[in-house]
Amino acid sequence: MPSNEVKQRKKTTPSGKQNEETEETTKLKEEKVKHVDLTGKTETRVSSSGVDIKTVTCLLSLIVSLALAWFVLQQATKFADVEEKYNELYKKTRDIQSLENEINQVSKKLESSEEDLQEALSSVSLVTTLEHDVSGLQTIINVMQDSERSVSQNMQDINKRFQNVTDLWKSSLDQINLDIGNLKSETRVIHNKVTTKVNEAEKNLKMLSVALEDLEDSTKRNSRVLQRNEDEEVVEFEKQLDWNTRQIQKLEEQGLVMVNKDSELMEKLADYQPKMEKCEEQLPTVENAVTSILKMSSELINTEKRIEDLTVQVFNMEDNMLKVVSEILEIKKDLDILQVDNSILKLANEVKVLKETVKEFDRARKEMPVIQEELNTEL
Repeated sequence: MPSNEVKQRKKTTPSGKQNEETEETTKLKEEKVKHVDLTGKTETRVSSSGVDIKTVTCLLSLIVSLALAWFVLQQATKFADVEEKYNELYKKTRDIQSLENEINQVSKKLESSEEDLQEALSSVSLVTTLEHDVSGLQTIINVMQDSERSVSQNMQDINKRFQNVTDLWKSSLDQINLDIGNLKSETRVIHNKVTTKVNEAEKNLKMLSVALEDLEDSTKRNSRVLQRNEDEEVVEFEKQLDWNTRQIQKLEEQGLVMVNKDSELMEKLADYQPKMEKCEEQLPTVENAVTSILKMSSELINTEKRIEDLTVQVFNMEDNMLKVVSEILEIKKDLDILQVDNSILKLANEVKVLKETVKEFDRARKEMPVIQEELNTEL
C-alpha cells in the first residue's frame, strides 16, 4: 500500500536527520576536546575575543540544527495531513467501486426482466406479474438515475478536494525551498564573518571551516533526500490521479450504456403494450374455455369410476364361472363313483341349479355391450 510507504518514509526521514545532527554535534565536541588537549598552552594565551568567537559559532550551529529540526517536524505534520487526505480519497474510490458493483447487479436484473417479458408473451397467466415487474423496473431506473447523479457529484467534490491538496502541497514545497535558500545564505554570511574575525588563529579557523563544510554537506544531503522523497511522492500522486481519471471515464461510459439500455427497454415496453391489451381482450374467452374443460374433466372422472365398477363386476362373474366349472367337474367325478338312484336325483337337481346360474351369467354377458354403448353415448 502507498500509505504504508509514506508512513515509513516519514518515520525514517526525521529520525535519520536527528541522528546526523547528533553525530555532527558529537564530532564538534570531540574535535574541540582534542584541540584543547593538543594546544593547552597556546589557548591560555588566546584573548577573550577568541572565546567569544567560539561561543558564537557554537550558538550559530545550535540555532541551525534547531531550525532544521523545526522544519523537519513541520514537514512531517504536513505529510501526515496529506496522508489523511489520501486515505479519504482511497475510501471514496472504494465507495465508487461498490457503486459500480450495484450498477452491474441492476444491469443483470434488467436482463433477467427482459427474459421474463419474453416468457410473459407466451403465457397469459403472467400478465399481472409483468405489470409488477414493469413498475419495479421503473423504480430501479429512477434509483439508478439518482445514484448516477450522486456519483457525479461525489466525483466533482473529490476532484475539488484533490486540487486543494495539490495546491497546499505545492505552496508548502515553495516555502521549504525558500527556507532552505535562506539558511544557505545565512550560513555563508556567518562563515565569511568567522573567517574575517579568526585570521589570527589559523588552526582554529581550519577546524571551524571544516566543521562548517561538514554542516553544509549535511544540509545539502538532507535537502537532496527531501527532494527525492518529494519527487517520489509527486509521482505516486500523479499515478493515483491518472487511475482516478480512468475510473471516472469508465463510470461515465457505463452510465451512457445504461441510459441507452433504459431507452431500449422503454421502447420495448411501448411495443409490448398493444400486445398486452390484446391478451386482456382474449381473457374472457380463455376463462370460458377453462370452465368448460373443467366440467368435461369432472364428467370423465365420473365415467371412469363407472367403468371401474363394471370391470369389477365382470371379474366377479368370471370368478363365479370358474367356481361353477370346478364344481361341475367334481360332480362328474362323484357320478362316476356313485350309482345309487337317490344320489342320481340329487345330482340332477344340482345340475338344474347349475344350468340356472349359467343362464344368469349369459344374460349378464349380453347386457355388457348395452352398458358400454350407454357409456360411449354419455362421453
